Amino acid sequence: MATGTDAIILAALLDHLATLAFSPALAIAQPGVGFPPTGQAKPDNYLAGSFLPNRTRQVTLGDDPQQKRGFLQVSVYWKAGAGLIKPLDASDMVIEHFNNKTLLASDVKITISAEPWASSPIQEDDRVQIPVTIPYTAFEPER
Repeated sequence: MATGTDAIILAALLDHLATLAFSPALAIAQPGVGFPPTGQAKPDNYLAGSFLPNRTRQVTLGDDPQQKRGFLQVSVYWKAGAGLIKPLDASDMVIEHFNNKTLLASDVKITISAEPWASSPIQEDDRVQIPVTIPYTAFEPER
């Protein structure tokens, strides 16, 4: 169980991502966790999360809770040669899943602070990657 504010934020964002249903299902590469699991082949299509916390913003004087800001980046990886329509549809699903959401976890209120956006597709050797950036703000819990 996460106890630090950044860990709580990341866990809540990843838990919310895990509720997004694709057909067929897409595996999610978690930040800091080896992917694919040992002995398994990398799937043709999958999502990969990256956690990009930003500088804490002091909005009050003293010991009041401070504002945490940052981004969850969810990259859609799709097997090369199949065009861009399906990976763009998948990135749109990620955007819609997070847009206008507020999550609450361990007394931390996490707000998606603007509409998420997809960046330009990146062609890799065997896959195309479409990064989706999800901006968030949160306040540290009272201690």
